Amino acid sequence: MKFSRQRELILETLRNCSVHPTAEEIYVKAKREMASISLGTVYRNLNLLSEMGKIRKLESAGNTSVRYDGRNDEHCHLVCTSCGTITDVDLKMFSHIDKTVEQETGFSVSEHGIVLKGTCAECSAIKD
Repeated sequence: MKFSRQRELILETLRNCSVHPTAEEIYVKAKREMASISLGTVYRNLNLLSEMGKIRKLESAGNTSVRYDGRNDEHCHLVCTSCGTITDVDLKMFSHIDKTVEQETGFSVSEHGIVLKGTCAECSAIKD
């Protein structure tokens, strides 16, 4: 599939984000670079990029905001149920789980889809 200037800008904007933004947040940043871009264009291209496997669409039950992840490598997410932030976690943290699963069941893990939900450090500090 041919990449348009708009799609390239949306992908670049997402990949340059240190957080997992919503379509609206991507739109605001992209609009600074390309005044003619529309929110509908951002939504359409995010859906297409997600279907192509170029980005990840992050949806969680009970939350209407869809967030997007520009990282293409396999990794896991920590989702704060208090403030909604999403933090990336590299898989090396889970390698011992993979080994335990294989030792106990004979099942060899080849892919992960792990989302851990709880309270982030900042929200925990507020509650204390």
